Amino acid sequence: MKLVMGGYAQGRLAYVLRQYEKNTEDVFDFAEHSIFEWNNQPILYHMEELVTQAKQENQSVFEWLIKYLPLWKNCILITQEVGCGLVPIEAEERQWRETVGRMNIWLAEQAETVERVFCGLSMQISPSSGDIV
Repeated sequence: MKLVMGGYAQGRLAYVLRQYEKNTEDVFDFAEHSIFEWNNQPILYHMEELVTQAKQENQSVFEWLIKYLPLWKNCILITQEVGCGLVPIEAEERQWRETVGRMNIWLAEQAETVERVFCGLSMQISPSSGDIV
């Protein structure tokens, strides 16, 4: 599994489509669909929305990740980096952001490679060996 992360509107999806020679039919968008609707698309976009979906289902996002990660071993997961902005005033929004951050850490630990996209350009954060640097 490959993990691609970056801030809002930094070109993560466009980068992945270009870099991995994929098209929009290869993309499953968690902002538009439930995890239960996933149909083997190799690109999983808006992974941060899993936190919202899990909460709505009274589930742990980490239990879902443990269940689904073996199915996603050949996928590219795209998530938003949420820790570099203003701290939300609402406690619920802070909790969501904290959970997304912890999810991103967990995914990075599982990934073969981790890339950060900024202004449409990629930086490799972890090597192909899967070691976190």
